[in-house]
Amino acid sequence: MKRKTAVILSALLLISCSPKKEQEQAVNQVRPTDVAVTKVMLQDITDYYTLPGTVEAWDDITVPSETSGPVTWIGKEEGSFVKQGEAILKINTDNLLANLNSAKVQLEDDKKEYLRQKNLYAQKAVSQKQYDTAKKTYDLSEVSYKLALDEYNKSTIKSPVTGIIDDVMPNIGEYVSPGTEVARLIDMSKLKIYVYVPENDVKYLKLGQTVDVYVAEIGGEKDIKQGVINYISVVSDSASNLTHKVRVDIALDRDIRPGRIVRVDIVRKTFHDVMVADMYAVIDKDGQKVVFVNNNGTAEERKVITGDMIGTKVIIISGIAPGDELITSGQQFLSDGSPIRLGE
Repeated sequence: MKRKTAVILSALLLISCSPKKEQEQAVNQVRPTDVAVTKVMLQDITDYYTLPGTVEAWDDITVPSETSGPVTWIGKEEGSFVKQGEAILKINTDNLLANLNSAKVQLEDDKKEYLRQKNLYAQKAVSQKQYDTAKKTYDLSEVSYKLALDEYNKSTIKSPVTGIIDDVMPNIGEYVSPGTEVARLIDMSKLKIYVYVPENDVKYLKLGQTVDVYVAEIGGEKDIKQGVINYISVVSDSASNLTHKVRVDIALDRDIRPGRIVRVDIVRKTFHDVMVADMYAVIDKDGQKVVFVNNNGTAEERKVITGDMIGTKVIIISGIAPGDELITSGQQFLSDGSPIRLGE
């Protein structure tokens, strides 16, 4: 009976001690931290900034009449697109047409006489004076015809540029005189965009530098166009927080019209073959910058020297090497030698 009781007590003692032992083992065992890693590699990265700008037409041009008469035809209305050299309106100039026809007939007669005198002079049948008089008469007739033709051509008002008709002033039948403004055009042969660059960033700009331009719309992909910097103000504007006025020229585009708000991406600097890390992968510790890398399932702490910050990325100058697996998630819970488990 005593022996049976001793066996039962031993069993109870063993049962009561087992959970305590398991608890001690659980405390001594450290669970691995789930992390994400990115393999370090050399790459190029560009530092740029984005500024808003408003598209403007290249120029606003007023077209005057160069002759007088009533308007007989208007070929373009306000808002119409017009090419350089295309007719906008016509002025009735019957008298100029009559002068042109008369000058043409006279020119033809004087030319025949000149050629006849030239042939006779070659045969020594007329004098030098007769030949010179015929040639002079023909030359004057040619000048008169060209003047009459030029005056007649002025009766058709043509667009001096490629652009948009902003206004046509006279109505059909209205009499206009030389110098009367008959049309106003918006020069659309190219467009210009003004942006205001902070003083500290002007040093990165140069004339002829290309920039990316795109319409400032929410959502969707950027439809990037190429612009060129062709003007940089020398003096900063104190009224606009010490910024410099910069003009970006861009080719005519159906999606970018005067008045639209656009975004302009301007490059500060491009870094070639550098190591780049997400800024959150770098931790401040005791006044130093550190990162963690995967060392066969454990976290290895590395002191690093950082360079330029570009958006959410930072250039790593030293402390890691291409091929290292940089821990980019979960690093805030690690210390040197901590066990880690790579997430999927």
